[in-house]
Amino acid sequence: MAIDIRGVELESPKEAIKRFSLLLWGPPKAGKTTLAATAPKDILWLNFDPDGIASIANVEGVHVMDFSDKPNRIVEEFRLENPLRLNEYLAENENIRTVVVDSITSFRDKALPHGVVRAQTTSKGKQSTLEDPGYAGYGNLNLWVRLMVRNLLYVTAQHRRNIIFVAHEDKPEKNKDGIVLFITIMLGGSLVTQVPKDLSEIWALEDTGKVRRIAVRPSRSRKPLGTRMFATDISSEFIWNYDAGTQQGEGIADWFAQWIDAGGAKIPLPGTMHAGVPTKGK
Repeated sequence: MAIDIRGVELESPKEAIKRFSLLLWGPPKAGKTTLAATAPKDILWLNFDPDGIASIANVEGVHVMDFSDKPNRIVEEFRLENPLRLNEYLAENENIRTVVVDSITSFRDKALPHGVVRAQTTSKGKQSTLEDPGYAGYGNLNLWVRLMVRNLLYVTAQHRRNIIFVAHEDKPEKNKDGIVLFITIMLGGSLVTQVPKDLSEIWALEDTGKVRRIAVRPSRSRKPLGTRMFATDISSEFIWNYDAGTQQGEGIADWFAQWIDAGGAKIPLPGTMHAGVPTKGK
C-alpha cells in the first residue's frame, strides 16, 4: 500500500527512477541535435538556435516551439515558475516524454543583450552596454539562465518527463605555453558550475571526422562530465554508432530503457563489457 506524508508519496529509490535530466555539450556540428533527437519520443523541442532544427527535419515525433526569431525579451518568459504554461501542456499531452532545450548557449545569447537593456533602466546599471555589461548586465544574464534551467527542471520533474539541455563547447583554456588546460561549456562565469549541478547526466559529444565519441566522465581535458546511468569502470567514453540519414543505431531512448530495466543500476557503456576486454567503446 502506498504511503504519503503531507501529500508526498513514499517510494523506494528504484521506484522513483522514471526519468533523466541531461546536459549535452560539444563543438559545433558534432551531432548534438541529432543525438538529442534520439531521446524517448514524443519530444517537445524548445529551439533557440537559428536554423538549429534543420538536421532533424525528417525525424518523426518532434514538436518544435521555435524562439530563434523571437525578440530577446522572450527570455523573461522563462523566469516564471511555470514557463510557457508548460505544466498544463504536459498534463494534457501525455505523449510528450522528453523536453529538449536547444541550446542554453543561444538562450544566453538572447539573455545578455536583453539583460543590458533592463540594467540600463536601473540606477546601478545606467552605464551598462553590450560591450561592457557590468555587474548589473551580467547579473541579469546569470539569473535568467539559472531560472530557465531550474524552472524547466521543476515542471518536467512534476510530470516525470525527461529533459535535455544542449550547450556549445567553449574555446580551450590554455596556459602561457599554449598547452590546453581544459575545455568546458560555453556559458561563462559561474554558470559553468551552477547549471550542471542539478542534472543527472552531463555528456560531451565530439566528432573526430572518423567517429563520434561520447564522454560521460572527465576525459581528454573536458569538464564537467558525469553520469548516473553508465558504469565507467572500463572507460570514460564510448563511440556512438548512428546513421543520421537512416536513423539506424542506438541512441538515448535505448540506453534509457536499458537503465530503467536495470532498476536504476548503472549499465555498461555501449560497446564495452564489465568482464573482459573493452571493444569499440575504448
